[in-house]
Amino acid sequence: MKNRLLALLLALLMLGATACGDPAADSAGNTSAGADTPAAEEAETEPEDTSVKTALPDDLDFAGASYRIHNLDSTSYYDTIVAFEQNGDNLNDAIYNRDQKLMQDLNFKFEETVGNPDAHGGLVQETKNLIMAGDDAFDQYILVDWSGYTLAQEGYAIPVTTLPYIDVTREYWSQSIHEDMSIRGKLYFAFGDHNLSTYDSVNVLLYNKAMSTDLNLEDHYGTVLEGTWTLDKMQSNMQLAVNDVDGNGTWDENDRYGITSHSKQVLPVFWVASNMRTIEKNEEDVPVFSLSSNEKFATMYERVLSMMHGDHLLFMSDSFPDYANNTLFIGGGALYNIVRVAFLHYYRDMDIDYGIIPYPKWDEAQEQYCSRTEGAFIHIYPSTLTQHDLAGAVTEAMACASLNEIIPVYYDVVLKSKYTRDANSTAMLDLIYGNRFYDLGDTLFCGTIRDGVFAGKFKNNDVNLQSTLKSLTKISERTINNYVEAFDKLEQP
Repeated sequence: MKNRLLALLLALLMLGATACGDPAADSAGNTSAGADTPAAEEAETEPEDTSVKTALPDDLDFAGASYRIHNLDSTSYYDTIVAFEQNGDNLNDAIYNRDQKLMQDLNFKFEETVGNPDAHGGLVQETKNLIMAGDDAFDQYILVDWSGYTLAQEGYAIPVTTLPYIDVTREYWSQSIHEDMSIRGKLYFAFGDHNLSTYDSVNVLLYNKAMSTDLNLEDHYGTVLEGTWTLDKMQSNMQLAVNDVDGNGTWDENDRYGITSHSKQVLPVFWVASNMRTIEKNEEDVPVFSLSSNEKFATMYERVLSMMHGDHLLFMSDSFPDYANNTLFIGGGALYNIVRVAFLHYYRDMDIDYGIIPYPKWDEAQEQYCSRTEGAFIHIYPSTLTQHDLAGAVTEAMACASLNEIIPVYYDVVLKSKYTRDANSTAMLDLIYGNRFYDLGDTLFCGTIRDGVFAGKFKNNDVNLQSTLKSLTKISERTINNYVEAFDKLEQP
């Protein structure tokens, strides 16, 4: 999308240059059309279609077949895959218009069943039961990422790349995330632009603009764009923000902090922001636990714990009824807030002005800002699938049409209009979405690595990393090996 925006800006600049240098304009600014370029013809010239196209055949016709989706209702992520009516909401109506055109062009119809949002475990078992019974009830299931992988390991899902017509190398599929998700070069799941949960699941950093001004901090936006937004800079800013407001020596919700977050979210955003993963890939595209000999991670770990647990910089929101609805930050009690895009709606009506920025780089030598993606939904194509051509064509067409028609609305109208407070925040979103990471140790294996170990160690300020890594390495390697072996067995004849 960024490339398309740049192309549009360049086109506008070229149009402006042409108008300024029009040889048919006289000194008074009037123009006269030449014999070879009648003004009427120029006025009737249609603008060039710059939309992205699929490679789908023009004559595909599915004779009114039903494409059946089993969706997961969510209270957090944007879960609308198809829209069956218009309701005045810009995003819903854009999805509705996309769907109507797709159904007309390919001659099929959408059907959707929505599961109980309070019974996710039940939905997973329901999906298993249907597939085990050989029931061709649905062409596509939607579940949270870890459960989708579990079903795939057990043989209930087919790789998305085996479906006809799908080309996951295209620009409407997330290439950077796919590098993290593949196994031996094969993708069981792929994140396309029709799956808005992959945008909702990105983490951003909010900062209190009024507090930043009062503390005479450097302009955050300028610092980010200059490439000097680093962990050192953030720490110095946080230290200036800390204040025992009531002067009673007891630190609680009535005081002011450098940053606020649920404890389990702190370490992951900073190891990803520092351009690191807990799980890397080897030359065979197999996941490998990478922390055993990673000196940079050890340094980062010690640094973040020391920083966050010292000088009262961090207020942990674990005790709040809903940690995502961080009332301390909303009330002006912290300079920064760690938040997922899906939770920005809590801050839409916040009285204090805030800005959105990426997480800081490890140092200025780091080339890019890196954004953490975690918890997105996965689209499953069951082993019972019979309508392979329909599933592949609809999925590819939805992803492409979403790049052209849905992401601009989600990105420019929803994010930029509803959740950002100024034009500079929109430039920050370009940087944030431009380099998304999907660390398997923070997502698929979070029960073993992130929540299983690092969440507790961070909360308890446990600086003893090396002894923990010895046991964690064994557990992680065993977990990953079982995971890879399960997929390898599926490939055996």
